Amino acid sequence: MRESRRADVVIIVSLVMIAAALAGYASLVLRWFSPPSSARATMTQTSGAAQAELEAARRGFRDDFLDPFAHLRLAEALWRAGRPIDSFYVTYAARGLFSDSDFRRAHAEAVLGAGGPAAQEAQKLAAIKDPSLAVPILEGLDIDYPDSPEARDALARLSRMACADPDGEGGPPAEAAQSALEELHKKRPKDPAPLAALGDALLERGDIAAASAFARDALAADARNAGAAHVMGAIALRDGDFDSARRWLDAAWSGNSHDLFSAEKLAQIYENRLADPSGALPFELALYRADPYADIDDNPVETRIRQILDARRKRLIDGTAPADLAEKFRLDDASLRAEAAIRSADLGQTRWIDDLGELLDDDCQIVRRAADYALFRVGKSQPEAVRARRELWLGSAEPLVRIRALNLFADLDGMNALPRAIKALEDPNPAVRAYAIAMVLDHYYAQVPEAREARARALASEKDPAVLKFVRLHEPRP
Repeated sequence: MRESRRADVVIIVSLVMIAAALAGYASLVLRWFSPPSSARATMTQTSGAAQAELEAARRGFRDDFLDPFAHLRLAEALWRAGRPIDSFYVTYAARGLFSDSDFRRAHAEAVLGAGGPAAQEAQKLAAIKDPSLAVPILEGLDIDYPDSPEARDALARLSRMACADPDGEGGPPAEAAQSALEELHKKRPKDPAPLAALGDALLERGDIAAASAFARDALAADARNAGAAHVMGAIALRDGDFDSARRWLDAAWSGNSHDLFSAEKLAQIYENRLADPSGALPFELALYRADPYADIDDNPVETRIRQILDARRKRLIDGTAPADLAEKFRLDDASLRAEAAIRSADLGQTRWIDDLGELLDDDCQIVRRAADYALFRVGKSQPEAVRARRELWLGSAEPLVRIRALNLFADLDGMNALPRAIKALEDPNPAVRAYAIAMVLDHYYAQVPEAREARARALASEKDPAVLKFVRLHEPRP
């Protein structure tokens, strides 16, 4: 995992977004994350419990930084605390730090809540060859574990099975699947998920009248039925009525934060029909949280989010006076904190050194990198002002500060910083030991015999498998 100042600049510039500071964007995010329904209120809880969860996740993130679960738990805690931008950046960084298999497993458990009894029940499906025999198991998953990802997958599978004509190619499995969805909707008429799955199946096979009838009956009983709104929105999309579709789908999403169909279609409407990327952003962030590998219109959601954030960057740069910069370091938005650090680097003043030092311990890698870069820029022109904090940062109680300080002073002081890098190979925190090799020795001192010998000794005596795994994953390629 090589790092350089040029790479840092590219990464920082490509990630940072600004416009959350603008009133319009703030209004949009606050509106979207307001609690018009119990589902949305739960998703963005800002209660004392959510804050306690966030603080615990932050501590675990720093104590177990080489564990992908710690990263994804922090991302989810940030999301639940109403900080979706920070959640995005933590998840994005974790994808680059860990193997694909480890990242996917951590995401499934920490974010989606997969595993446990529902997963054990779902395993029974692997041995079933006859689709009709799978239907009772799928139905049971939704009944017994309605809030689990396994239940959501079960409903999606039933919906796909019911797409085919029971009197034609679908046969008994399609008939059984449709009956199961109708029964689930009957048992839980206020639950939006079974009705949405049933409506999707009917619409897919062209039975618009039946889908509409189910939706309108549900709306007659409850005008805020999110499942019915999902179906009506899908019908409006088929009819090309995008204004109605947006209203229906927004109602569906407001009532069911797991309705990723509605989130995706709303993102497309805002992007493609309304030319309003800011309007699409909240929905794309939600899609990314559910699936960091998701695509929209054959483009990765991750890429689109970064493009939207990047497009807003210059507005805050132009609009922020130096006197107002320090307060931006403490905003609840990683993009703004990072951009403030970059702005301070451009100004080249020493008055923000301590503020930047605090950002070395930020939750988000984009901010830590930006602060490191800014301190490097200041240190090049006024080195003693930065070196005065060297012992403070290298000896910090926080491992993330020690990690970034190792990188900073290796870059500023060259061979003079090598003894501290070698000393870090004995740090009590595994992440500091791993980064001392992967980020410092393997980059700044790769051709120095003393560094290579120290690296070899450290790896030979290392007892933590996570350190060895991390170094192997990020060691320089020939």
